[in-house]
Amino acid sequence: MRTGLVIYSSSIQRLVEFYCRVFGFDILESDESYALLINGNFELVVLETEISRKWPSTEKARENTPIKPIFFIDVSLDLISGKIKENGGSVYQPKSWEFGGRQVCDGCDCEGNIFQLRVGKNA
Repeated sequence: MRTGLVIYSSSIQRLVEFYCRVFGFDILESDESYALLINGNFELVVLETEISRKWPSTEKARENTPIKPIFFIDVSLDLISGKIKENGGSVYQPKSWEFGGRQVCDGCDCEGNIFQLRVGKNA
C-alpha cells in the first residue's frame, strides 16, 4: 500500500526545501500552490491555500496539532539532527525509550509542524 500525508503551509517553497534537504524527498510535480514530494512509497503533499497563507510561520512547535508524521531514519541521530537544524527546524532531546526496536525522538520543521523520528539501531 502506498501512503502519504498533506501538510498545509504558509510558505510552500521553504517547507518543500526543508523536506527535500532533510529527508531526501524528490519533487514529482509542483506549481505556486502545491508540491507533490515522493520518497519510496511515501508521498508528501505540501499545500498552500488562502487560509494557510494567513497562519503565522513559526519556528515554535505547534503543540495543538493532533497529528504527528513519523519518519524512519537509518542514519545517526547526530547527522539527521544537524540537517534539521541547518534547515530551520529543531530536534527535542532523545527520549530514553525505544519503540519497535528504534530510538524515538521528536522534532519540528521550519514551520513548527511536529514529527517523530525513529532511528534504526544500526545508525
